[in-house]
Amino acid sequence: MEIDESKLITLLILILAVIGLNITNFAITNIKPLELNIESIEDSMTGRLVKISGSIDNIKKSSSGNSYWTINDGSSITVPILDNKFKKMIPKRGDFVEIVGLVTKYKEELEIMPKEIYIR
Repeated sequence: MEIDESKLITLLILILAVIGLNITNFAITNIKPLELNIESIEDSMTGRLVKISGSIDNIKKSSSGNSYWTINDGSSITVPILDNKFKKMIPKRGDFVEIVGLVTKYKEELEIMPKEIYIR
């Protein structure tokens, strides 16, 4: 029985897609954030998943409903709260938080875009 070349290519593409999805799923579920202090965050970490902890020094709210927390552990960084699941949180100044998120840069300033927030 002879296999048509286009069917073979389609089968190969399907197999590679399934392998790629499994690798992606493994990476997502097994990537651990880099736990560090805020002072250690630098430009080269943009896009990297990190975990920081500290107290909330300031909370600014914008007219659009977003808020911006300043987290301090001796150094400080801004955490923009743009996701609706975090907007429901009611933190107050002085609360201790742990944040897992991606290091991003906005207007030349480093920020942490949160994926998880724990208020302690």
